[in-house]
Amino acid sequence: MALKEESQELNEMEEKNFMTGEESFSYSQTDKTETRNLEVQMRIQAGEKLYTCEQCGKSFSIKDSFRVHLKIHTGVKPYSCKLCGKSFLRKGNLKTHMRVHTGEKPFICSQCDKSFRQKRDLNGHMATHTGEKLYSCKLCGKSFRRKENLKNHTRVHTGEKPFICSQCGKSFSQKRDLNTHMTNHTGEKPYSCKLCGKSFRRKENLKTHMRIHTEEKPFICSHCGKSYKWKRNLNTHMKNHTGEKPYSCKLSGKSFVQKEHFKTHSHWRGSVCL
Repeated sequence: MALKEESQELNEMEEKNFMTGEESFSYSQTDKTETRNLEVQMRIQAGEKLYTCEQCGKSFSIKDSFRVHLKIHTGVKPYSCKLCGKSFLRKGNLKTHMRVHTGEKPFICSQCDKSFRQKRDLNGHMATHTGEKLYSCKLCGKSFRRKENLKNHTRVHTGEKPFICSQCGKSFSQKRDLNTHMTNHTGEKPYSCKLCGKSFRRKENLKTHMRIHTEEKPFICSHCGKSYKWKRNLNTHMKNHTGEKPYSCKLSGKSFVQKEHFKTHSHWRGSVCL
């Protein structure tokens, strides 16, 4: 029997039972729900998508997902946070967002007890224990632990920059880059050092700055074992092993490993020539 016919028969039997007052043990409300869930699962497995958006052509197997998608075009975000005013399309997203305010982290790693606000973050973290990278780029073969990271990476190949600055129109491939860029307009520096008070626009810059206080030197030379606080210093050091001298003086023909030494030499040569 076709799924549509089976569903119609269930509805007719339910209506008959309601009118006559008869009880049906075979087609209870629970049975109806289970049948509908089975129908949805079968549609998903078969790749059947009954609901198509007239605006963008995207199709869905589940009616609820289709309804939520339509709100993307209308701009309606019915679920708002009472603490900060941020709005969401889905009630579940609001529930997840609330953990930002409550500090709740219900998803706990069984290996190291680290906890997370979202299940997808826990799943991504678990790959750090297993070393597994499930998501691979079909264009270059690079692999990622998170599906979101693969999606972001593909923009390197497509050149897509969907995140656009409302102030100047500049576009970015990553949302975090847009967020950082926006601080150029606002002057905001949200990341502050707790030890000296210096503030930064980027979280990565604060992390790099902290090495001044901690003396951490994570960048290690594979040839001699010498370590550095910053990657650029390691890159410069590596040229001592390779013999590379990329900065050349056009007047004297002398070459240098470091740009600073080249600038000093060029200034001296200019004085001599004068």
